[in-house]
Amino acid sequence: MISKIEKDFYQITLRMPYRLRHVNAYLFIYEGKLALFDTGLNTPQAFETLGNDLSGIGFGIEDIQHIYLTHVHSDHCSMAGVLQKRSGAQIHLAQAAFEEYRHFREAGPTIKQLRIYYARQGMSQEQIGLVIEEYENIRGIIADFDAADFLRDKDVREFGNWKIEIISTPGHAAGHVCFFCREMKFLLSGDHVLPYIAPVLSPDIFDEAFRPLAAYLDSLNALKNLCVTAVYPGHGISFVDLQERIADIREHHSKRKTMVLDRVHAQPRTARDISHETLAPTLSDFDKFLALNEMIAYLKELTAEGAIKEDTVNDVLVYVRPSGY
Repeated sequence: MISKIEKDFYQITLRMPYRLRHVNAYLFIYEGKLALFDTGLNTPQAFETLGNDLSGIGFGIEDIQHIYLTHVHSDHCSMAGVLQKRSGAQIHLAQAAFEEYRHFREAGPTIKQLRIYYARQGMSQEQIGLVIEEYENIRGIIADFDAADFLRDKDVREFGNWKIEIISTPGHAAGHVCFFCREMKFLLSGDHVLPYIAPVLSPDIFDEAFRPLAAYLDSLNALKNLCVTAVYPGHGISFVDLQERIADIREHHSKRKTMVLDRVHAQPRTARDISHETLAPTLSDFDKFLALNEMIAYLKELTAEGAIKEDTVNDVLVYVRPSGY
């Protein structure tokens, strides 16, 4: 479904078979050409919807000249390669996002690292096998693409009368960026700030030292001084009060971190053990995996703050709460 936001600026909502149901892409028209921000999930239905939506405003897939990606999660980027093949569009994303995409495409090293990383979090080989199966499914969806160049923080990209500033916002994903139009005071927030939910945080399996929660909260600061009157997110409806939403998300993470601290005891336990006791039994295996990733993010932050201690027992990470906390 396509809807007009401003002259030459549209939102395209595409269905997907996930819990969030829909993902938003954004379209700018300039000089008879198109710039598309995020692509949606690579499914025949989404491709048909996009083609029909473009036809409805007098354009086609072949008119897409530029594709800008907020990040490389499959629901935002997986159709980019298909569109590039059909239109010759140039694809722009952050270098860290492209590196994440390359890791994702290199199945052998990634599967090996998945096994190592999640075994250290207390998962069984059977459970890790389910994660790898899901990885292979997603990997099969993401079409190959070439990057024209890399987006850098504070870069300004111009096409026609549009001037779009790049805001680097890693945390939800490596290399996540938002796009800010200073003149029109709107923000394309990707998954960095969503209207109803806090975006999922995930560890970097190739860098155990990475702290996703710290990175994410730092990236919220990057939006603190922007004069924004409308936010257009990757999922859900647009909203107006960016700073109020940021405050809500910060409070959410503070409460979740306190809840996790309360579940760490003097007896050493793994991230998987702590996560498992907090989950509803009806959750899907994939949702349990996402919950484990968030648990890892909170445990890393609590460890960095000194509220808990991390140790290694038989190559598995365990967490304990020292006396006095």
